[in-house]
Amino acid sequence: MNDHSCCEVDNGVHLMAGLPPWMFYFGVAAILVISFAFYFKKESDGGDWRLDLSRLAPVNYLLSRRWLQFAVQVPILLLFLVVLYAGFFGDQRINIAPVLTWTIWWGLLVFVILLLGKFWCFACPWDMVASITSRLRFWRVNREPLTSGLKWPRQARNITLAIGLFIALTWLELGYKVTTSPYATAMMGLIMLLMVVLPAFVFEKKSFCRYGCLVGRISGLYANMAPVEVRARDRQVCLDCKTKDCYVGNDRGYACPTGLNLGTLKENTYCTMCTECFKSCPSDNVALNIRPFASDILHYPKPRTDEAVLAVILLALTAFHGLTMTPLWEDLTGTSPSLIAWLNGVFGLGPLFSFTVGMIAILAVPFLLYQGLSWLSARIAGSGISPWRVLVAFAYSLIPIALFYHLAHNAMHVAMEGQAILPLLSDPFGYGWNLFGTAGQTYAALLGDQTVWATQVLLVLTGHVIGIKVAARAGDRLFGRGGRAIWAQTPLLFAMILFSFGSLWIMHLDMNMRTSLM
Repeated sequence: MNDHSCCEVDNGVHLMAGLPPWMFYFGVAAILVISFAFYFKKESDGGDWRLDLSRLAPVNYLLSRRWLQFAVQVPILLLFLVVLYAGFFGDQRINIAPVLTWTIWWGLLVFVILLLGKFWCFACPWDMVASITSRLRFWRVNREPLTSGLKWPRQARNITLAIGLFIALTWLELGYKVTTSPYATAMMGLIMLLMVVLPAFVFEKKSFCRYGCLVGRISGLYANMAPVEVRARDRQVCLDCKTKDCYVGNDRGYACPTGLNLGTLKENTYCTMCTECFKSCPSDNVALNIRPFASDILHYPKPRTDEAVLAVILLALTAFHGLTMTPLWEDLTGTSPSLIAWLNGVFGLGPLFSFTVGMIAILAVPFLLYQGLSWLSARIAGSGISPWRVLVAFAYSLIPIALFYHLAHNAMHVAMEGQAILPLLSDPFGYGWNLFGTAGQTYAALLGDQTVWATQVLLVLTGHVIGIKVAARAGDRLFGRGGRAIWAQTPLLFAMILFSFGSLWIMHLDMNMRTSLM
């Protein structure tokens, strides 16, 4: 671990020091204390309050306007078009596309999800293009959209496709180093647009948004942590409703694009916050609520196998993403041993093949470890509960750990590399412009090292606390209470401690910062 904050190592790449030793060991000690202080402590729910923002007249007015989503999506679409133009027609070194996409949008997206839930789905520019071209309207309702209206294949009515696409995105992003290529960034944006638009002409509603979108669908699990929700004000009103306008649509609003019924909606996972139900509901029974953080994840109604698998994969992929930025994975100076160099030596088939092998291994190890500990937990319980049922029930406790490590990792990117957007605002395409007088200038990081490190440790600890609470509730539901039940949960508690340790360990390593290559 270096005692410097940042130094240039090769070809403009900078090395940022990881957590200082005292902060790393403090985090490790805090994880241990938190684990045993919170896990076996039985506590009340702490309240289940809701504050309905849609009761406020200005909020209710906006939510009932058909042009609201269009107005939000337009500026986002314009930025997307800037990325496409920059990537395809701009200079390939001085270019706003990678910084705007990977540092600003991708870096801040996870914070948006934590605070606002599925707001990205509401603002999505790809969805805007799909909606306009298939509905043949800017915002007015067209009851006969241009679509074949086929049902999504029954065998694919899960999030397996989204998981596969998300893994593929990570492979392309890191294996092909897409984040440093304007052209590749624009090409991925165009492919994503086609993946959203084409299914809109084939399948009913917005089936791809529910089952296949690698951004909206993957963020669905994270959105259960958010303090906002769209719900029925009174479930009984929905149960008594004969027309189910929120589900089938009417002249005022489209059918729910992901096929949800407000009367049974209990989690944020599949709601895109499109606000169509605010327009279509004849009983004014839809609420935009503020609520306690992590409400859904603490009271998840029914664990699903595909979501549980995604939770473990999210944890593995976020850790993998961080690891690939360290000299331990790839030493850019070529002077120290690294995992990529070792894999290259073993297989001798080039860096991309070695990267792929390493990625598969790092995805497999956490999953196999968690599966093994779930088997051990089931054996200790001795109550006929299958190991797979244990894995599915407890996997949701990994979502806060993955989310808050993701936040910690992205906070470092935004804080240390976000300033790179300033000179590019004046010369976004590398044409030699200086629109705002910032072109060619260098700017200090947005936050100092100590602030970034402290923020990262605090985020990891926060995720661990919430994960511990989720796991404790899952244990109570699955095993009940008592001495044997406590012992049965111990392997899963060990897994959570191990995964949180892993988050801190990755953050204590130096990081290769690549902004200067963009």
